[in-house]
Amino acid sequence: MVQFLLNQKDIVVKHIKSEYGANPEFLWPDRYPGYAVFRHDNNKKWFALVATISSKSLGLKEDKVIDVINLKFDKNQTYDFAETSDHIFPAYHMNKNNWITIWLDGTLPNGLIFELIKKSYLLSAK
Repeated sequence: MVQFLLNQKDIVVKHIKSEYGANPEFLWPDRYPGYAVFRHDNNKKWFALVATISSKSLGLKEDKVIDVINLKFDKNQTYDFAETSDHIFPAYHMNKNNWITIWLDGTLPNGLIFELIKKSYLLSAK
């Protein structure tokens, strides 16, 4: 029996939907069809953005299409945290003091990403 593996972006989206009851919102379907935001029901604040972007947008040398997730992070600690992994960056296209971008290529364990999603969820709930 052949099994098809989900890519990490699919796993992350499935986790967000089941854990937080948040469905992806495609706010810019014509211009950015690969971008989906997840937000709180009560305050409408975003806690995650899943996107498909060029790797060069993160300062990488190789130009390829990659999946990422942006998550809220501790204020002014994003640069320090981003230095701990070559798959975590100051946020792409968001405030780099308050958000991080994680490259979803399967290198980082799902458990770590789920913990960072939880942190983002709690930080944005305020």
